[in-house]
Amino acid sequence: MPGSAKATLIDIYDAWRAHDLDWLGSYLPADFSHSMNIPAEQLDLSGMRDGKLAVLTRLREIFNSFDTQHLEPGALTLCGDKAVAAVTTRCLHRSSGTWLCTTKKHVWRIEDGWPVELSEFYDLDEFEVFMKKARR
Repeated sequence: MPGSAKATLIDIYDAWRAHDLDWLGSYLPADFSHSMNIPAEQLDLSGMRDGKLAVLTRLREIFNSFDTQHLEPGALTLCGDKAVAAVTTRCLHRSSGTWLCTTKKHVWRIEDGWPVELSEFYDLDEFEVFMKKARR
C-alpha cells in the first residue's frame, strides 16, 4: 500500500476515535460509499450509504447512539486495490447501557491512494445477541 494511503487510513481511524466528522470527512471524496453487513431488522442504520454526506450523517447517528471507548485497527494489509484491517472495538449503547466488544473486518477500496469505499463486516451472531440485550 502506498505510504500516503496507509497514513490517510490511520488518520481516518484517529478521527473516528475522536468522533471528529469534519476531520474524517476531509479524507472522503464526494462519492464515498459505506456498507455495514448488519441486517436492517437488527440495526436501522445498517446497509449501504452512497455519498459523503449520507455516510457522515449515518456516522453522526452512530456516534450519537454508541459511545466508542476503544477502536483499534490491526495491521492494514494491501490486497490489490483494497486495504483490510481487523478492527477491535468496545462501545456502549447509550440508551441501554449495553456494551459491544467485538472485532469487525474493515475492507477499504482505494483509488489513486485515497479511500473511496468502506465495507464493515460484523460477526452477525454476536451482533444479534448484543442487540437483543440492548432492546430489553
